[in-house]
Amino acid sequence: MKVSDNNKKLIMYVGLASVAIIWGFGFVFMKQVLVYMSPALLSIIRFAISAVVMLVIFFKQIVKLTKKQWLNGIIAGVFMSLGFGLQTYGIAITSSSNSALLTGLNIVMVPFFAWIFYKKRPPIKSFVAAFVGFCGIAFLSAGGFSKINYGDLLCFLCAIAFAIHFIVLDKVTKDADSNALTFVQMLTATVIFTFVGLVFDFQSIKESTFNTGMIFPLFSLCVLSTGYAYVVQTNAQKHIPPSQVSLILSCESILGAVFSVLLGLELFTWYMGVSIAGVALALFISQANLSRKRVLPDISPDEPADTVVDLPDEPTNTANG
Repeated sequence: MKVSDNNKKLIMYVGLASVAIIWGFGFVFMKQVLVYMSPALLSIIRFAISAVVMLVIFFKQIVKLTKKQWLNGIIAGVFMSLGFGLQTYGIAITSSSNSALLTGLNIVMVPFFAWIFYKKRPPIKSFVAAFVGFCGIAFLSAGGFSKINYGDLLCFLCAIAFAIHFIVLDKVTKDADSNALTFVQMLTATVIFTFVGLVFDFQSIKESTFNTGMIFPLFSLCVLSTGYAYVVQTNAQKHIPPSQVSLILSCESILGAVFSVLLGLELFTWYMGVSIAGVALALFISQANLSRKRVLPDISPDEPADTVVDLPDEPTNTANG
């Protein structure tokens, strides 16, 4: 039976909502797994499994990649690895809600890095979104500056890395299959985290343990948060405007903080509430379709932007959570 365009869009919206929920839980699952497993080992397992899944699903596209496309994928993979590495090491030290909210700022940052790389000033709404977002995050310190720790700094740097990764992806995905390039990034991350783990974090890897309670969180992080999420996102962008796709997926940071409270990992505080509201408002402002212009010139249709044709949408391809 043929699915109508309206039903197809409805399915895509439901799929995107499920991805946002999965990514939101991803922050909680990472925090749970890191109790038993080192950040390096978690990253190795996560990206190795994701790479294998991508290889099986998109093998035909992958074998068609040229040397230049492999190199571009590796470059993008380095920045992706930097973002995920900072996030994983950061969340091991800070709370899952702080990590979620700080990571969510990457969407607000994209227009400003585009400004640096492309010399195209972002629209006024990007400045407003940045101000609101950073004000919201500032309230995280309302519980006392002792609440802000090294992990929060790593997660903030993670948001910067993801924003830069988005800009890099804009440059390297124009002439290659996005699914195949995603595999290259996953493979690159596996190699990088294996090197980092064996050279700098080997003792922590040896001390890692396995608990049966980790099975589902690991499955979600390795398969649902990456393979499934990316396939849904890629297909959704063929049927739904990028700004709507991005707005739905950007809810991951808000959901990450909310799930952390609902599951009893953290206590809800007034300053956490203000931070959640601030980041939510900033994300909405940054993705609101107030103009037909966009920041990234000549960007590919499945990568969002904001000043010569639309606004920066999806930061990175593979889930932040």
